Amino acid sequence: MPRYHNVNNVKIQFTPEEEKRYEEEEAAWFAGADARAAKAIQDERRGYYESETDHLFFEEQRGEVPVGTWAAKVAEIKARIPKP
Repeated sequence: MPRYHNVNNVKIQFTPEEEKRYEEEEAAWFAGADARAAKAIQDERRGYYESETDHLFFEEQRGEVPVGTWAAKVAEIKARIPKP
């Protein structure tokens, strides 16, 4: 099925070169879907790590909370936001 540009409400069919470039870009986009999903999860986890675990790490180092508190919280976040 041909693709078209819309220029001033006029449909102009893609040239064969434009069709090829479009298909290559589309294939590259789909090929990167897993990487984008992994990056989104990593970014979401990073926010939770910063807000929920960073202070626990230092509190654990100072002996203010039991050993393993930080690791347990990290594991909880990983369980809450699993990788695909």
